[in-house]
Order: sequence, then structure tokens, then C-alpha cells
Amino acid sequence: MRIAVIGAGNVGTTLGSGWAVAGHQVAYGVRDASRAAPHAGATMQSVAGAVRESDVVVLATSWAAVPAALEAAGDFGGKPLLDVTNPIGAGFTLTHGHDGSGAEVVASLAKNARVVKAFNCTGLENMQNPRYGDHRAVMPVAGDDAGARDLAVKLAADLGFDPVALDSLRHARELEPLAMLWISLAMPWGHGRDIAFGLAKRTGAEVRSTVRTAQPRALTVVGGGSIGGALTKAWLAAGHRVRLAARDGASDEARALGDLGAEVSPLRGSAEGADAVVFAIPAGAVTDAAAEMGALSGKVVVDCTNAIGKGFTLQYGHTTSSAEELAKRLPGARVVRAFNQQGAETLANPAFGALRAASFVAADDADARSLVKGLATDVGLDAIEAGPLASSRYLEPMTMLWIALSRAKGTREIGLTLLRR
Repeated sequence: MRIAVIGAGNVGTTLGSGWAVAGHQVAYGVRDASRAAPHAGATMQSVAGAVRESDVVVLATSWAAVPAALEAAGDFGGKPLLDVTNPIGAGFTLTHGHDGSGAEVVASLAKNARVVKAFNCTGLENMQNPRYGDHRAVMPVAGDDAGARDLAVKLAADLGFDPVALDSLRHARELEPLAMLWISLAMPWGHGRDIAFGLAKRTGAEVRSTVRTAQPRALTVVGGGSIGGALTKAWLAAGHRVRLAARDGASDEARALGDLGAEVSPLRGSAEGADAVVFAIPAGAVTDAAAEMGALSGKVVVDCTNAIGKGFTLQYGHTTSSAEELAKRLPGARVVRAFNQQGAETLANPAFGALRAASFVAADDADARSLVKGLATDVGLDAIEAGPLASSRYLEPMTMLWIALSRAKGTREIGLTLLRR
């Protein structure tokens, strides 16, 4: 296959060299075509020339350089254009999110191109080697055109990734925050660059192991539905004391959890004596429920909710998050974002063969973050430090990504994992 890579920086040349090893012809489209080729078998051409003579084009410039690069490319003639960029602006934050994406901007600027978002949510180390023992880094590819998606899947597999095709370019709204999460995990949050996101599937032999906590806590869980019920069952089994706060204590869910040992309580006063209060109800109901419970100042408040609005899109993104907005409405509460990134099936059994599903935990209060990481471990999850509460801007889109991945795989029995070398 003839691949044109627009941009000859670290990302472009790492991808290009991998594809050259896999047997593809690689040409770099650059402003100065007299530069030496970065690796054997590659050629240097003008941007327009490289695009014209290619089967597929890869956009691997900085975000600031995108408009000029696409103008130099001219008409793509219906060719697939793989967008590897991330729309990072001032303050190292995303310039688009939740109701738009950089990839959608690229699609609006690229003339007659079939745009696919891919290869943007991991580091150079994983582009060079995406294998972690028996596991491979996942590579979601998102685009509207099935043929362009299939081509991106093939190129991802050629590099050794575990590719998953998502059926709309709109899913770039999840993949670009995922890139920011990988960057933040790798550097400021101290996990190192030899990490990758994985997608685990059930082997069929998993048995849920019961974790017994070394430090029993008093927990109030608001909501006994699929998420709240799964967490309540796991924490009861681990040895915690769980109070289920519900408006309808006579519901089937409340009675079933009460039979397992949960104390069923009305909302009012239910936070008294609790080490943590866990909201597992619809996001729009949290403020009223919190007001009915009474003062939460000083309490660890765990937000498991997802603020999904019209058009099945997140209500917040890239400049704030649902968790940050909740913290504003609960002054003095020590708000933690956790348990929102997976389905209830994963919380019920986080084991996937030798892997455990990841639970990213974010909060401004370090002690609150540590407490909730312990609670995640007690559920059986791989509890992962995810920095301040503002990291929720990256964690909340993971919910939408998990839903998209489960639909692509045709099953909810999947789990997002964090692979380590």
C-alpha cells in the first residue's frame, strides 16, 4: 500500500517506519522535500505530491499546523485520511470536546477526504511495540466511511495493535480525551510511558474472587440500580458496612440488597457516620438527593454518575466536567470521580482472565482519592491514580467510549484495562 504521511515529526516517522517494515511504501509530505528521508525505503515529497501518489494519507502534524497542511494537500480525491492529531491548545488542554472534536474539524477542512480518527491515543513507545506479554494495546479507529475504517484497522493490525472499528467519526470526541488521559497518566501522574490501554474480553473461565478489606468502612450508597447494586454487593462481600439510601425502601432492589446485609435507609440523615457517600443515580437527580440528605461538607462524595444529555452526548467536556460542577454545588464536600468508566457487568466481576478492569480515580483531596482507590481495589478493580478532579474531563468521555466499544464488539462483557510493561 502507498502511504503518504503529512509531517515528519516523531509520531509520523514512528508510524511510517513501522509500516515500511510491514512492507508498505511510505512517502512523507513536507514543505522541504530536499530533506533526508528518516528511514530506509521512505521518500520525501511535497505535501500535494505525496497525497496525489498515495492510496491513503496520514495527518501527523501539530494541531496548529493542520489548516496549512490540509490547504497544501489540495483535493484528496476521495482517499482515506487518518487523523493522528490531537487538538491541544493553550495550557495543554483540548480545544474541542463533548459536542465536537478535532477530527470533525479536520473533516470540514479536508477537501474530498474520508476522515478516520486513529493512532492518536497512545505514545511512541506503543507505536514501536504495542505488545505487553500476551496482550496488545487497543487501537480504536473511528470514521463514517466503512472502507476507510477497514483500511485503518488493517494498518493498526500491521503495527501489532488490537484494532476496534467504531462506526462514526463522532467517537473522536472520546478518543481525543483518551489521548489526554494517556499523556497525563504517563507523565504528571507518574505511571511512566510504558503503559497502554487494553480491551479485555471474557475468557469464560473467570470466577469472581472475593476481596476481604483490611479496613472496613461505613459507606452510604445512594441508588440501588445496576451500578449501585453491583458496588453494594461487592463492598458487603469485602466486609464493609453499607447503608443503602433510597426514597423507596420497599422496592425490589432495596429489599434484595437488604437481604444481603445492607441497611436500607431513607435519604434524610443517611450520610451521618459515613466514611464515604456514593452517588449511583441519574446525574440530574444528585443535587436534590444531596439536599435531602443534609450537610455533606467534609464528606468524601463519590460521583459515579454520567451527565448524558440530548443526542446521547455528554453535557460537559474539555473546559469542565460533571464532577467539577457537582463539587461547586456541594461546597466543602471532597468530591471524587470513580466507578463511571465501565458497565455494571464489569463492576459485578472485574476479572478478565489474568487482567482486571481499570478504575481511574480522580480527586483534589489526596486522602479522599486514596480512600476511594482502596474501595475500588475491594471491588476487585485495578485502582489507578488519575490526579485532580479536573481529570474527570478525560474520564467522563470513557463512559461513552466503553458503550461504543461494547456495541462494536456486540457484548457488554468487556473491560478497559491499563497494560504495563
